Amino acid sequence: MEITKSNTKDVLDGNITQAQLNQWKHKHKKVIKLTIADDDETPLFAYFKVPDINIRSAVLQASKMDEFKALEVLFKNCYLGGDGKIEQEDDLRLNITTAFSDHIQPKPVKVEIL
Repeated sequence: MEITKSNTKDVLDGNITQAQLNQWKHKHKKVIKLTIADDDETPLFAYFKVPDINIRSAVLQASKMDEFKALEVLFKNCYLGGDGKIEQEDDLRLNITTAFSDHIQPKPVKVEIL
């Protein structure tokens, strides 16, 4: 019987592997890592991809009826992985998705009329 030894160096924050992170980066070009503390002050990690125009449109449409649904649409379409507790607990998911939403808001643009 062959014994396989797991290499813990390949496991990153949020219990994802370096290979998984590399795959996400290759597929989505940019991966955003967010950290949140649970009630015990244990840090939890979540990884998101930047939403494309179709996802942004779906979030905007959902926000017209219910802002919480809009955050859920954003989470379901952009969340790549991380600590499972974030997916299971509504408060953690809501807080981390709100922070992600704030991060991806349009950046200020300087406009000059010449």
